[in-house]
Amino acid sequence: MVIILAWLLFVGALTFAVIRFSGLLDSMLLAGEPADIRFGPDMELPKAANYFVICPHDACPKTHRRAPSPDFKVAPDVLATALQGTANAFNMHLIEGDALSLEFRFLTRTPIMRFPDWVDIKVVPNGQGGSRIFAYSRSVYGNDDFGKNEKRLKSWMAAAIARMSGATSGQTG
Repeated sequence: MVIILAWLLFVGALTFAVIRFSGLLDSMLLAGEPADIRFGPDMELPKAANYFVICPHDACPKTHRRAPSPDFKVAPDVLATALQGTANAFNMHLIEGDALSLEFRFLTRTPIMRFPDWVDIKVVPNGQGGSRIFAYSRSVYGNDDFGKNEKRLKSWMAAAIARMSGATSGQTG
């Protein structure tokens, strides 16, 4: 009996390794086409706790899964360039948008199981020569993200701020 269980465990692990590292898991766990995002206080959010939003205080939707956008003391294109330049460090792959349009859509996947997550960003002027962001990170599968989307957005913001601090006099907030 122990030999049969060990054999089944070995075959299962080998099967998982082949599927995981061959790229088959990425094609099995499709990301789908995300809906167009309309940032603002009335934006549609999922009922599941598998997302996080960073937004200007006066334009945030009503949810506890959010944080206010800092006021960056840099032009929107500088902030957008810093965000785009640091995205690869967070395994985010640009699907559409660029620093010139000030809007991005990224696809990222969880490290082990390769579940897809979408990340949308919109950089907006703050009216004082600086900028703020709308950021929306959400999981495609599951009812809970275990804080992963919040951690991703906050870490990415910190990396972008650090990148801009090296190039300019940075941000506050």
